[in-house]
Amino acid sequence: MKDQDRKPIILCAGPNGRAVIFGLVTEDPVPGEPVTLRDARMVLRWEGGSGLFGLAANGPQPGSRITAPVESTTATVWREVIEVSPAAADAITGWPHA
Repeated sequence: MKDQDRKPIILCAGPNGRAVIFGLVTEDPVPGEPVTLRDARMVLRWEGGSGLFGLAANGPQPGSRITAPVESTTATVWREVIEVSPAAADAITGWPHA
């Protein structure tokens, strides 16, 4: 499957939603069901005054820390899904990993 067939999202995973994971999905997540993210990266810290939504809209700012990608990860417990703009997805994907 090609990346253009996948939608970039940020998933707030874990029982409290504190694990912030960027990745690509082929279908919109369904509440209560596991979500598999491809080319997944954990966002350890994001900088900038606009918070998590700013990260999703504009991408990371200097001082942000994002891990290297893994082929896939599946979250069985998650709290929130945030759609990521194409420009932000490109910036996150190209960000040097922590």
